[in-house]
Amino acid sequence: MADFRRWFYAFAVVALLAGLTVPASAQGLPVTCNTNASVPTIVRAEAYADFVGDYVLSCTGGSPTTPGQAVPQVTLTIFLTTNITSKLTSGGLFDEALLIIDEPNTPGTNSARPILNCGNTGAPDSGVSGPGVCSIIAPPANGGTGLAQPNLTYDGTQNAFGALTCGTTGPAIGTYGCGRPNIFQGRLGIPQNTGQNNIVVFSGVPFDPPGTITTRTLRITNVRADAEFTGVSSTFTQAQIQMNVSFTGTTLVSVNNPQQIVAFVQRGLVVVSDTKGGTFLNNLGFLQCNTENGKLFGGTGFALGSTPFGGTLGGGANGLGLGSLGNTPTVRFQEGFNTAWKTKNIAFLLSQAGDTGNGTFTGAGYNYTGTRNYPTDMAQNVPGANYNTEGGFEWASGQPLPIPNPPTAIGTNTVSSNGLPLASVGPNVGGINTGIAGAGIASQGTRLALSFSNVPSGVNIYVPPVLYLYRQNDATGTNSFSLTGANTGVMVLTTTDANGAGAYSAATTGGNLQQVSNSLAVYEILFADPNSLEQVDVPVVVAYLSQLSANPPVGLPVPGTVAQVAGGFAPFYTTASARQPSSTLPVPRFIPGNTPLNLFEIVKCACDVLFPFVASVGGFDTGIAVANTSLDPGANFGFGATPQQGAVQFWYYGVGANGAAPPASQTSGIVPAGQVLTYVLSTGGGAIGTGANGMDNRAAGFEGYVIAQAGFQWCHAFAFISPLGGGPTANGVSEGYLGIIVDGGPALARTGQAAEIKAH
Repeated sequence: MADFRRWFYAFAVVALLAGLTVPASAQGLPVTCNTNASVPTIVRAEAYADFVGDYVLSCTGGSPTTPGQAVPQVTLTIFLTTNITSKLTSGGLFDEALLIIDEPNTPGTNSARPILNCGNTGAPDSGVSGPGVCSIIAPPANGGTGLAQPNLTYDGTQNAFGALTCGTTGPAIGTYGCGRPNIFQGRLGIPQNTGQNNIVVFSGVPFDPPGTITTRTLRITNVRADAEFTGVSSTFTQAQIQMNVSFTGTTLVSVNNPQQIVAFVQRGLVVVSDTKGGTFLNNLGFLQCNTENGKLFGGTGFALGSTPFGGTLGGGANGLGLGSLGNTPTVRFQEGFNTAWKTKNIAFLLSQAGDTGNGTFTGAGYNYTGTRNYPTDMAQNVPGANYNTEGGFEWASGQPLPIPNPPTAIGTNTVSSNGLPLASVGPNVGGINTGIAGAGIASQGTRLALSFSNVPSGVNIYVPPVLYLYRQNDATGTNSFSLTGANTGVMVLTTTDANGAGAYSAATTGGNLQQVSNSLAVYEILFADPNSLEQVDVPVVVAYLSQLSANPPVGLPVPGTVAQVAGGFAPFYTTASARQPSSTLPVPRFIPGNTPLNLFEIVKCACDVLFPFVASVGGFDTGIAVANTSLDPGANFGFGATPQQGAVQFWYYGVGANGAAPPASQTSGIVPAGQVLTYVLSTGGGAIGTGANGMDNRAAGFEGYVIAQAGFQWCHAFAFISPLGGGPTANGVSEGYLGIIVDGGPALARTGQAAEIKAH
């Protein structure tokens, strides 16, 4: 009996399932789609929002919609293996991802097919399903044959044959229009987990099965992804971003190999702080007691001329005192792969037919012309064209069309560029504008940022307003400081917010070095060669007034702190929201710069002297003289010292009076350049020039050795031991010797001769 009951329940379940199953004849013939993903692009590992490659489906089969009937609708959902960060265009609902059907405005069989997006004039999204959803009435039969024409379903016609007509006033609210649109806008899918926004949905898309008459092409474009989440692979296997697709609706659609690679992840930027082949302190150390670029620090500026640097940035009358760029800290940006640096839009690469771009076409590509224009975006409205810009598929009202379209070097066959710019004009239920006109438009071109930290107090830093790109390992010796025929592009300093974002605004229209404010300098690339692996050098000019030259000295700039710089892409963010789709954050956007690199240090000026034996006991006394020899006949006579001034500090090591501990250190008054400090241990007496020496008699009764540190770089010293109160001719033993310079660095060679050594 129990076995019977089990069989009874089993038969009941089978019967129920049989009743719920729709016969194949009722569902129609299935459509088969084969994935034909475009060549996967390379995205930057530093990017929160980079465009992945297009995902393309070629579909055949099914039963075409009967002429005059509404095309059945499907919902197409895409999934990414990381967050989708395409720009949100309307209220956090719609984004810039687009579904393009049957390749309108594309070289080939559809080169004359106009663009018409759902929600535009002639294809209103005014039905009960709300904005972004349109109806298409199947095209009329092919003459007297009565056969459907699915090849015309997405031909961009604004007044199609069918039960509904547009009339002269348009459709009523709550009913659909009668156009045949071929572009549909995506909307943000529901997060499956906290922070997981990897879904975009194309809702209610009319999908006319192509049958055997044509091949239906579906292209998904303008999908941005969070590449930094994937990161760079640590093995030889490239890190990948994959896309998957799913169809739901009354039309059966099967997809072969739905999961496809749409991007490989590579590092887009390498940043180094160039030491010019030397040790850090020798090349990137600035002496505290020497004013550096005083006129620049004082605000008088320095004109670089029509060409940045122009070979004139050096010492002399301009007051910069740099001598050569080899003594200036330099940050080098290197492109990680050929297309990592991009302009905002194709208009920047052109110089034709009245546009104001920065390039001309010669041979197989565009060459930089030396200009620094910031043109209005042009339409990038040819599906599948690889523009190599920060923008995607875009065509907003007012954007001019390239001539030819696509531009030469982007494509060899041209299109007529007909149709309507992307727009959402309604009226739809609720009157919502989906913001499709903003699809594909980048906020800015590639930006390179220098974030400075630990800049010593009392120091200003300056950077050039314009720098030129050049090929890595270029044997011609071109550089970033002058415009030559071999330069491949240009970047310009722009004002930004604290994250490196904001509309482009050149920091200056002149050629003056620009002071870095808020510890951030951001350049935007206005031309780059997608066929070259490029780099650019940014000299960081250090300027300060040595406050040690004041009387009394202030002690600025503060020594002992190593200034650092982190180079990276901009705009940059650390917040979790940067990894999510946004309607307010710029696109593209990036992680902050790399680990900070050492840039320069303010080094304390000093001349360290050892007096190996001094005595103020047993009837003897010691006199010491320290000469500030930083004043000399000058450069005209082959000398090279810089006038400096500072105090001298003395440390005592040995036995104090009556066997006590040695006295504490003491510091003299300021010793001007060209003067001598004299000091007698027993009394503290002596002088600096004609003034007091600022010393006391704490060393009376001391015996041992003394180390003195002068606050100036050029010094010599002498010690004389004689009978207490006596002089060189007094009775008793007297002895004099030169102080021993104990500094370990290379000997200063102000005359270029070997006469000045540290052995004394």
